[in-house]
Amino acid sequence: MTFQSIVSDWCRIYKPMLHNPEAGNRRFFLVDSWEGVRGWGGNVPPTFSPCVVMESDVEGGLEGGKMYRNYPVYFCCRARDMADGDAAAEAKEQAWLHAKHFIAYIRHLHDTDSPNGEFGRIDMENGINVTTAGPLQDGWYGVLIQITRLELIDICVKEDWYVNGE
Repeated sequence: MTFQSIVSDWCRIYKPMLHNPEAGNRRFFLVDSWEGVRGWGGNVPPTFSPCVVMESDVEGGLEGGKMYRNYPVYFCCRARDMADGDAAAEAKEQAWLHAKHFIAYIRHLHDTDSPNGEFGRIDMENGINVTTAGPLQDGWYGVLIQITRLELIDICVKEDWYVNGE
């Protein structure tokens, strides 16, 4: 299961979102990069607040012989009036609340999963960074969560992958 699928599934079952594109209630958006996140809000009706935007570009690395990826996920809410500082603060607080609910969901699944399972590989101790994002376009504010997930490297080199078996 991809991490994108995990986030999308949560959006479908989390009652404040109820992501259902077939019913005209799209609440999960996948964009390529940070630039896509910044421009995304201009095309989304205010009634779609709250929603989740996820970057498909991920960073990662190798550490201690293990590969990891950092997944950026934005929990977004729209301010009633961008010029009103209280409305912007309220939108950020709502986004924090949804982000905390997602983290609680991930923690629950992590605690009940095997260490090498889909959720067991999420670094719940040191692998979640949180910050606010915005204002984004058209009055949207967000909370960015970057979640680190270990990737299993269980691939062996096979001769038939290479020319002349070298």
